[in-house]
Amino acid sequence: MQQFFEEGGFAMFFLLAFGIATLAAAAVYAKRLTRVTLRITVALGLATTFTTLTGICVDLAAVGHGASAYVARHPDVSLAEALLQGLAESLAPGVLGFTFVALAALVTTLGLYREPNV
Repeated sequence: MQQFFEEGGFAMFFLLAFGIATLAAAAVYAKRLTRVTLRITVALGLATTFTTLTGICVDLAAVGHGASAYVARHPDVSLAEALLQGLAESLAPGVLGFTFVALAALVTTLGLYREPNV
């Protein structure tokens, strides 16, 4: 898990915070069923989604800027290998962030199912 977090970079800290907040808001909505908690859950879900996309973009940009220098320091590694490894590491924010969003959507669905006015 530590390596996964390191691969994702600094955005993983924001993703963890926003993801936990999104899950908590979804749980509150599923329990209380108010429009305010639903709006907060949706807004936090959007924040988590956009932070996820930002983390992926930042990681891809870092790979683009650093791949050739990495290959120059490690002559036994081809550029294709470096790019593929960088791509794999760049997707770590997507795995974490979209998992949080999916779980929050599932919990929110329970609230929507229970809500009588939908």
